[in-house]
Amino acid sequence: MALRLTGVTPAPLIDQPAFAPDGASARLRTYSGEITIAQDSGMFMYRPSQIDATPMGFVPPDAEAIRAGDEPALAAEVTIAQILPAGSGDSFNGSGAAGVTVELRPDQKDPAWCWPHLTLHALGVRPMVLRYRLTVLTTTGGQEPAAEGPKSP
Repeated sequence: MALRLTGVTPAPLIDQPAFAPDGASARLRTYSGEITIAQDSGMFMYRPSQIDATPMGFVPPDAEAIRAGDEPALAAEVTIAQILPAGSGDSFNGSGAAGVTVELRPDQKDPAWCWPHLTLHALGVRPMVLRYRLTVLTTTGGQEPAAEGPKSP
């Protein structure tokens, strides 16, 4: 039985001035929140020697578009917040996330813009809540306010 992403709940955005490694003015935006992961319906076979890894990804709901061609510094992390009960006789078999990456993906409607896309592998077969944090460092002119760029996909 596989896991599926059922919801992303953003926390308040942290948006602050910063400096790029070369000393230029920059913006540091940190998107964070919780990811709810549920089991697909059906039966599963528990194999103690193996922890399943289900790939999934998303654009944070409050993310702002980045101009195509800009190369911001990107960083992401995912930690486990809560393991949810899966039923009677439930036993712990490992849960969490691995292979966390972030990349820019082009906007589907306007190729002049890109979106930060977080990808991870959800581990185990139990429903869970994970916390994410995605940080984007752009030079001051590299990212438009939400009102000017496209809206989150």
